Amino acid sequence: MNCVKCGNPLTEGAKFCCVCGMPVPVEPPAEPTRVVVPYEPARMEGGNIIIPLNHRYRILCPDCGRVSDALKTDQTPGYPCPVCKKAYAYMGQVLFYRMGSFYPLYAPLHAYMYIDGHEYGFLMNQDSARLMIGPGPHTIAVKLQGMNRPLEYKIEVTPQYNTFAFKYALIYKGPIGYPGRGIPNELNPCAPEEIPNI
Repeated sequence: MNCVKCGNPLTEGAKFCCVCGMPVPVEPPAEPTRVVVPYEPARMEGGNIIIPLNHRYRILCPDCGRVSDALKTDQTPGYPCPVCKKAYAYMGQVLFYRMGSFYPLYAPLHAYMYIDGHEYGFLMNQDSARLMIGPGPHTIAVKLQGMNRPLEYKIEVTPQYNTFAFKYALIYKGPIGYPGRGIPNELNPCAPEEIPNI
């Protein structure tokens, strides 16, 4: 490497050129690359959905009432609760992705997920979740931390339609925002393949 001012060869690790005194430019450290795990489709077996091995799922346990995350470790239809250890089979899944927001006031806010009025925890910025659900009609909703009105969507889980995917986005409207009207946000259906890390 040579000095950018006088062209003198520089020794490795030098902070200044020994001829003209010009500081050696420091290269910024490379940003860590974010590994994105692509979506793998689930399969149906006997009317129950089976997600791929080593993929995360979130359930509301019918026995202990806890919402918990777990990792799929076998190919059985059962999804055990990590707390009470009882396992249940589910016919469908809902995939959520909270799209990234660069605005520093929006990024740390939690987006809470609901199915039929039951809270399933929250998503952080650029976070994904897979919620296991039973057959029939459901109302899914997302509510931003500090806001009163959730965004809702109606779905119906059947053997033919067992996977539903949604993107949740906070919409940046400039440095002033929308005083007194909350933060603009939207919930839109999408293809399962558009949900990262699920």
